[in-house]
Amino acid sequence: MNKEIITEKIKIWGIVQGVGFRPFVAKLADKMGMKGEVLNIGGLVDVILTDTKDNIDLFIETLKKEKPKPSEIVHIKREQLILREFNSFNILESDSGNDDIAMIPADLAICTDCLQELFDESNPRFMHPFISCMACGPRYTIIDKIPYDRENTSMIEFPMCKFCNKEYTNREDRRYHAQTISCHDCGPMIEYKLSENNREAASIGFIGLENVSEKIIKKAMLPIATAWTLISFGNVIAFKGVGGYNLICSPFNREAIIKLRKIKGREEKPFAVMFKDMEQIKKYCHVNKEEENLLTSSARPIVLLLRKSEEEFINDVNDKAKSIAEELFCDETYRSSRFIGCFLPSMAAQYMLLEHSGPLIVTSANLSDMPMIKDDEEMFKLLDKEPLLSGVFYNERKIRIILDDSVVRVIDGQPQMIRRSKGYAPMPLYINNILTKDQMILAVGGQLKSSFCLSKGSFAYVSQYFGDLDSNEAITIYEKNIYRMKELFRVKPQLVVCDMHPNYNTTKFAENYINNNLEDKIELIRVQHHHAHVASVMAEHDLKGAVIGVAFDGTGYGTDGAVWGGEFLICEGAEFIRASHLEYINMLGGDSSMKEGWKSAMSYVYAYENGYNNRKGDIHLDISEIIKFSNIKENSNWEIVSAALKHGVNNIKSSSVGRIFDAVAALLDIQDVNRYEGECAIMLENAAVKALKFPGKSRQNDLALKFHYDVAEMILNQCKKHRAKYKTNKVALTGGVFQNKILMDKSLELLRNDDFEAYYNISVSPNDGGICLGQNYIGMQYLISKSNIN
Repeated sequence: MNKEIITEKIKIWGIVQGVGFRPFVAKLADKMGMKGEVLNIGGLVDVILTDTKDNIDLFIETLKKEKPKPSEIVHIKREQLILREFNSFNILESDSGNDDIAMIPADLAICTDCLQELFDESNPRFMHPFISCMACGPRYTIIDKIPYDRENTSMIEFPMCKFCNKEYTNREDRRYHAQTISCHDCGPMIEYKLSENNREAASIGFIGLENVSEKIIKKAMLPIATAWTLISFGNVIAFKGVGGYNLICSPFNREAIIKLRKIKGREEKPFAVMFKDMEQIKKYCHVNKEEENLLTSSARPIVLLLRKSEEEFINDVNDKAKSIAEELFCDETYRSSRFIGCFLPSMAAQYMLLEHSGPLIVTSANLSDMPMIKDDEEMFKLLDKEPLLSGVFYNERKIRIILDDSVVRVIDGQPQMIRRSKGYAPMPLYINNILTKDQMILAVGGQLKSSFCLSKGSFAYVSQYFGDLDSNEAITIYEKNIYRMKELFRVKPQLVVCDMHPNYNTTKFAENYINNNLEDKIELIRVQHHHAHVASVMAEHDLKGAVIGVAFDGTGYGTDGAVWGGEFLICEGAEFIRASHLEYINMLGGDSSMKEGWKSAMSYVYAYENGYNNRKGDIHLDISEIIKFSNIKENSNWEIVSAALKHGVNNIKSSSVGRIFDAVAALLDIQDVNRYEGECAIMLENAAVKALKFPGKSRQNDLALKFHYDVAEMILNQCKKHRAKYKTNKVALTGGVFQNKILMDKSLELLRNDDFEAYYNISVSPNDGGICLGQNYIGMQYLISKSNIN
């Protein structure tokens, strides 16, 4: 055994800040009788130990096995130093560090220990709305700069009281160096401002709290009771969450939900529902183990769950005292959707509200296509001008960055991101390559469901979701966040990657960024939209060699200037070949055509009547049977549309699978307008689900199902053709169309039965929210190939 005393520096990369990592290191060193020091340096942790090599080896192995739950160790580097002597083990003040790759934890939901204390009347933090410890609480939404220390967050505005400071400085306490520590005396508290019509609102009192101090009742519980009272009387309130304001009302009250829809300008799209616990969720929805794991994870995403039918619900609650009518959600909550977006609270204030109210509709406080509101003053202005909003429940802790709730579903037995935001951003994805930390890229993403991606070496920081960049407000927030994230992670891009579409606001930003930084000699490359979709799957799964990319969506700018969206690409490295695609049709153009499925339907009918199905060349999806079923030519718009198509007025060439889904929905008289994105396709899928349950009962539904299966068969046939030609067995399925569960399940089944290796997006969305990762990956491949040439 080696007993020579040495000094080693241990540099640790990973999620090691804001998760109790330094306190854990100190406690472990005390337990093992080791001496040295630990400090945050930039986004990393440095540990210096003086002991025998064997003891240091054991320390590192124990650290890996017993590290705090929210933490993640990506890499450890060991370096022997000149011998140093220490009297004890100390936590040093953080250092701003150098340009090493930094990792900041995402916001963490309230932990089980804090939740237990929240409802424990004997605990000093009983009913404290912002209770947290080292294992939970906001991180990314309150940070100003790294390292993650209290003075670098919005918590700096709340000086600790003696009680909190004692715990904060006690190495044995779980709130040791917990940067969000607070209590009733020193932390942020909930306050409220009511509309003029509700200024005199009386709250329902709490029962059985004789031992609770007046201070706690007044400061912590009265605001919650007032919120609960307003909701119970059919009102809509605004409530400040972790990443921004939410609008809240009861899912049982039709009038309240109609108010909410009017406030948001949201006619049809379903609302997410927040539940107190898993028992409540299981009452209303079917939940499997993977979905439960997601719901209870520290990210607390919205998970799309199959809702129980009214018959299933009645059977489950038949023996209970309450009437069925009282317990059923109003159908205004989910409208025509088979799913309910379900999630659990992420902060104590939300648990306090749900404890008395039952499930609640909790949706982001944004109007129509505007960004989510995060600042108190902006929310107060809305309260003053919006008579349907009854009150604002706020706190004085500043939100530094807007983060909407993430949305996830389980597909093929594993999670798939639909909207990557709170709880996941800004944790980086590791992309296996040979780039160094000095090689940095900015990929600006697309126009819709926008996200951007900054990379440093092999680590790709995918931003939160920003929505569609159609308003000046959304563009401003998007641009501010690029500069904020650049500073936070010390990224200075040498390469910028954008979409080929010349009119995307992200493309314009990329061009302006280059022009404003000419002295830095930054390169700009433009990447085709569907190539980026496929590359995002390649990045996630580290796919080498040629890959058959199947990219199906509504629209994307093609290299020939046409609208692509039904693409089979052979992708390798930074290059692609367009191997085949859905045959172009002339389609009525303009922004309204994206929303009006009946225009797509008429375009297909006109094309079929003019020999479309007899063309030789690219892929045809035979929908002649569906056209025969349809009576769309009886629509009063038929003559105008057919004349426009005949004379080439406002025509575009399109290979979009998304548009043919819209067309079929309209032809089958299922849905002919997208009141929210993808509604026609969603309604078509709903009809196909009915055909699976009740085959032969409805010709309309049977044709809807047959269409889904025909698309899946087409995918298989094309992949077989390309496998033979390009000698690859790997298939990447991506694009917004693959959010359709029937199509995805059937395609995976057919491909796997034919011995294909099928891959799809998991950590980023298959829709346009994921293309920034694909752009970044292509940028990485470009830099690698450029380095090899040089």
